[in-house]
Formats: sequence, C-alpha cells, structure tokens
Amino acid sequence: MSTLYTRWFADLRLDDRPTVGGKCASLGELLSAGIDVPDGFAVTVDAFELFRDTGGLRSQLTDLVFSTDPTSSAALDDAHRRATALICTSAVPAQIEEQIRTHYAELCQRWGHPDGDLPVAVRSSAVAEDGDATSFAGQQETYLWVVGADSVIEHVRACWASLYTPQAIAYRTQLTAEQAADATRISVAIQCMVDAAVAGVAFTVSPRTGDRSVIAINASWGLGHAVVSGEVTPDEFWVSKAGPQLTSQTIAHKLTQCVPDPSGTGVITAPVPADQRDIACLDAAMVLQLAELATRVEDHYAHPVDIEWALTRSTDHAPARLLLLQSRPETSWKARQAEARARRAATGGASYLNVISSAAGRAGGDAA
Repeated sequence: MSTLYTRWFADLRLDDRPTVGGKCASLGELLSAGIDVPDGFAVTVDAFELFRDTGGLRSQLTDLVFSTDPTSSAALDDAHRRATALICTSAVPAQIEEQIRTHYAELCQRWGHPDGDLPVAVRSSAVAEDGDATSFAGQQETYLWVVGADSVIEHVRACWASLYTPQAIAYRTQLTAEQAADATRISVAIQCMVDAAVAGVAFTVSPRTGDRSVIAINASWGLGHAVVSGEVTPDEFWVSKAGPQLTSQTIAHKLTQCVPDPSGTGVITAPVPADQRDIACLDAAMVLQLAELATRVEDHYAHPVDIEWALTRSTDHAPARLLLLQSRPETSWKARQAEARARRAATGGASYLNVISSAAGRAGGDAA
C-alpha cells in the first residue's frame, strides 16, 4: 500500500495529530462535529520526513543545528538563512508533489475553479502545536491567498523551512538528537481561503481572569491575520454564556485592514473606508451567533478554547456565513496561572489571589 502524503480534513480526527499536526487534526475533528470549516487537506508529517531523507538533507540540517552557537545572534541568523536555503532549493520528491497537485486540483474542481486557480491558505501544522499543555500558535508560518499548484508546493516548503527560525534553532541545540527530531515533526494545511468581511478570535474563558462564564471576542475588518498578528486594535465584545447576552463592547478606531492583493495573489494592508473606522464591525446578533459557535466548540472538546473565525462577504447569490478557521485549547489563562505560582514561590508565599490580580492587571482590567 502506498503512503498517503496528503489527507482530506474530512477524513481526520484528533487522534490523527501525530501524522497531521495539531491544526489539521483539529480541523478534521470540527468537521466531524458539524462545524462549518473551509475545505482542504493536510500534507502529512510523513511527507516532510521523506523530504528530509532525500539527498542527505536530514543530516545537513541536524549538523547545522548542533554546530550553531546558541549564544550568538549572528550565528543563529546565519544558521536560519542556511537552513531556509537548503529546504527551499531542495526538490520535493515526485510522489509527494504528485499527491499535492492531485488534491489541489480536486479542491479547485470542488469550488468552481477548474483552471486550477483557487486561492488557498498554506498553514503550518506542527505536531507540538495547539495542544492541551501549551500553545505554539504562530511559531511557524502561514501564507495567505496562495494560487496555483506550483505556488502551493513552494509555500509548503516555506512552511517546512519556518521550523528553523533562530529561536527554534537555539532551543533545539539544548536537546538530544532524538528530542530535536520530535520537535521538528510538521504537517501543512492547505485550506480554501475565505474572503472575509470581518474576522478575528474568540475565547470561551476570560484570558485575563479565568472566568469561564464569559466569552471574549476580538474582531476587525478584513482577514483575521491583522488581529492575530497584533497589527490592528480590534473591537472587543464580552458575552455572558447565560443567555447568551452581550454585556459590554469597546469599539476601536480601525484604520487598516488585511485584504487580498488586487494582483490576485498574496495579501496587503489597505485603509479602512472612513465611514467604517469607528463603527462596530459586528452587530449584536452576529456577536451572539459567534458566541454560540464558540460554545459549541467548547462543548465538543469539554474544555475552554480559543478559535479563529471569519465572516464571509455577503453577495447577491449568498448571505454572509460564519466560518471557523481553527481551534485550540485556551492557554493564556493557564500561562498566567503558572506565572502567578512562580511569583508566589519567589515571594515566599504571598497571597495567590494577589499574585493573580497583579499578573492580570499588567494585561489590563477585565472588560467582562
């Protein structure tokens, strides 16, 4: 039986995480729960393993990591550049490339792009990412509005190369070779792009206080990349799960948005129209619909989550749709609790509540 180097999201579940990473496994799990998720497929961990086993690439990358001085910024930057060049100039094995092209062509056919020009997001999905213990979101790359099979393959390699940032190399120099190999197990998600009118994130627990009775929502115009990366100050909505009921909102002055590049590939930062800059990008009804979606995901996983979501643009042919782009266990509050415990130990047993309050205060008071 031939190895599957690509697998449809619809065929994946959480227990597929070792072979497709946290992001892809979660997307498949959500689809199985009836959650509306953009279609797509995973390029499996086995694909990257075969790629590294071709032409001596694995040993070159291993030698590069373990010969780098982790205390030297210049050495780490040089190792990053060399690793990226090695990965991005190495040929993808024919059997992997064939399966990527076949799956992308079918995705194009499914969604009305028979000429093979469907825009997709190419997202890293590391095995260590989006887990219960800690969140690794954003440590590897995501590329938006990628068009064409050649470009998809190019950006899959770029996702693989993003495992070798200076910070990641420094971390891996402290591991054994076996541990370092485990830390570089990665899949890549190929997912239909959403031309979002509004997008953002939602948390089913207060990331500031740990209050599980509330949902916190951040939203801004355009693609969610601007919110996730911190490039814009988003609108903020707080919802009580009892009801649910919108309890408070803060409307930001939104000057810019992330939108598709008019060239047809990639994204750009564009000005928000003047009449939209100071108005809420979600009405109350949509806030509550989003809260209900977040609660469905929390109920499915039986623990607090943070999600990335997008609201499609309404057209003459279709109303706006709320789509879930990804989900992971919520870890901001867990991290704050860990910090508080460490500070408590350092201060010789200071009040736990006082330490928590201090940690939360540095992030700003809870708006719930």
